[in-house]
Amino acid sequence: MRKVLVIFLILLIGVVIAADRIGLWVAQDQIAKEVASQYGLDHKPKVKIKGFPFLNQALNGRYGEIDVNVGDVTQLGVHLTNTMVTLKGVDAPLSDALHGDASKMVADTATSTATVSYDDVNKQAPHGMKVSAKGSALQVRGPVTVLGMSRTLSATVTVRPSGRKIRVLPQTVDAGGATIPVALVQQAFTFTMPVKGLPANTTISDVQVQPDGLRVTTTGQHVNLESLAEH
Repeated sequence: MRKVLVIFLILLIGVVIAADRIGLWVAQDQIAKEVASQYGLDHKPKVKIKGFPFLNQALNGRYGEIDVNVGDVTQLGVHLTNTMVTLKGVDAPLSDALHGDASKMVADTATSTATVSYDDVNKQAPHGMKVSAKGSALQVRGPVTVLGMSRTLSATVTVRPSGRKIRVLPQTVDAGGATIPVALVQQAFTFTMPVKGLPANTTISDVQVQPDGLRVTTTGQHVNLESLAEH
């Protein structure tokens, strides 16, 4: 009798685990379809609902973390690559999670990271200015008037988050081997660039210089999953 009971318990645990994994797969697949529809993707992103067991989270309508690997996406004419979204503290009814309905899914925090190519960055730079990577630093090159003379100069700059924009500040300036005091051209090389295509209701929290573009991280509080795609 005890042996039968043990076998029954093992089978029951197996069924519960299987149901948990199936429920997880269905929810992840449905959310992936919803995100693909919102972003207008030609592929389904990879969705990972963290935490075990899944059904316990689903029944409570509260998920610790949901990671979405969106990949490449074009928003408002800007091509974003290697786009990753992390949602923490997600509230969602069980039926919505299983059916991929994002209208009631709200995350305590949403973090999105994507790379914006320098071609797209240059579209937002002041006229004539071109942005590119120089090793681990960022370089801006363009026409500048110095002491009444127009010259094409290059400046090594730093970038800082500023709401949904990037603030550019010069550090050193070079003109064909001759170093020019930053104070003379500081105004020309100090500007703010908007970044299009970022998730709605978020602000830029970090900017990193990469060889192929700027790696931009945005964060938001109390973000609805449905509103993540910029419109």
